[in-house]
Amino acid sequence: MFSLHVLSVIAPATAITLMATTVLAGPKLPSDCVGTHSSTSNCAPILACLGSSGICFTGRAIGWGSGTHAGRTSADFGCNGEWTANGSLGFGEATLECDNGLTGRAFFTYQHPETGTASGLGKLSNGETFHVWSGANVDQFLITKYGDVDAGALCQSFTKPGA
Repeated sequence: MFSLHVLSVIAPATAITLMATTVLAGPKLPSDCVGTHSSTSNCAPILACLGSSGICFTGRAIGWGSGTHAGRTSADFGCNGEWTANGSLGFGEATLECDNGLTGRAFFTYQHPETGTASGLGKLSNGETFHVWSGANVDQFLITKYGDVDAGALCQSFTKPGA
């Protein structure tokens, strides 16, 4: 009876340790982006979940009204592209090109144009969809909408059917 009790205490502790390791290993949003209103050097964090694989991309978008973006994925390949936005309508478009040959195009809308916070949906060259979020306040937006800002955990939620 005693050994069974010990195992029941060890198993939950092990599960918690494994989960904490996974969360810490996930890519993080860049914390050093500096938002500069109406400037071509404006920087905003960007996060994307690539298809149903659970692979996430984190990086930075540079520009105002149009610009570039670049970053790395949780599968350790880089992605970059260009984006453009129509400020008066709150719509935009972005391209994605990755080191592993994956490409895509997304369309997005602004939740708050002044901070550049936007979310969008796109199609990858492998036929899968991807989700993308960007903006000065994207971390708060993700916490409010999904309850977490951890890129790895967020993208894992999109691998589940019906998510």
